[in-house]
Amino acid sequence: MIKLVVLDLDGTLLNSEKRVNPMDKEAVKRALKSGVSVTIFTGRSYHSARKYIKELGIRVPVVFQNGALIMDFSTGRVLKMVELSGEIARKVVEISREKEVFYIVYTEFSTVKDMMVDRPYKGPYGYYMKQNSWRIYFVRDVLDHLGKSVAEVAFIGRKSSAREIALEMKGEEASIIKSTEKEGESFWEVFGPGCSKANALNFLLKHFGVSKDEVMFIGDGYNDVEILKVVGLPVVMGNAPDDVKKYAMYITADNDNGGVAEAIEKLVLSQSK
Repeated sequence: MIKLVVLDLDGTLLNSEKRVNPMDKEAVKRALKSGVSVTIFTGRSYHSARKYIKELGIRVPVVFQNGALIMDFSTGRVLKMVELSGEIARKVVEISREKEVFYIVYTEFSTVKDMMVDRPYKGPYGYYMKQNSWRIYFVRDVLDHLGKSVAEVAFIGRKSSAREIALEMKGEEASIIKSTEKEGESFWEVFGPGCSKANALNFLLKHFGVSKDEVMFIGDGYNDVEILKVVGLPVVMGNAPDDVKKYAMYITADNDNGGVAEAIEKLVLSQSK
């Protein structure tokens, strides 16, 4: 029996216009009313995700930035925070420059304007930069502004070049997570050690009073694969890449057609009928 529903945001709960579909919102509310716990595990920062969490009325611990930050949303109390060392952040930037791959330094978890860059980006992830323009600030050289630690570093570029960076970073005290692919480029993120949605779930199982077998996770991205492997009911969106769909027990509709609502209705709410 499912007692906890964990939802990804982008490509899952959010549609192509970055909004929550009314049918999905209603299904979440019905699940909460039935006694099932619902929370969000997202790669987004706190400031980027909080409006959606408030919209859904979620007041339990929420996972941000792929598990690097876990916060009790009812109190604002930080339950877990894992920073990336400035030394490793510097290495990611230097290797990215060698490979001619774009990079972003996310400076702090609590800062609204947290995306530091020193050059413009042109490519298929331009929409991401535009949507997050309110978070971005330019400096002459990001390396001049690195302290002892940062929240994360991302690198975006040709799939082959980005993968080479990920391989070079293997073995470092860091979590290297592939997020998405688009038009020949891929988006990777580097966090402090032990960060993943799967590890975040392990951290919170006791809080929610459930076992992994009692959890349904719904996601669509490469950064969801590890948690899809361990939950009792792994659900993947219809808009997900085939490489992610193979980890699903159930493939639901896409994020523009109520995929979250379909999964909750068929796999969670039906169990109480």
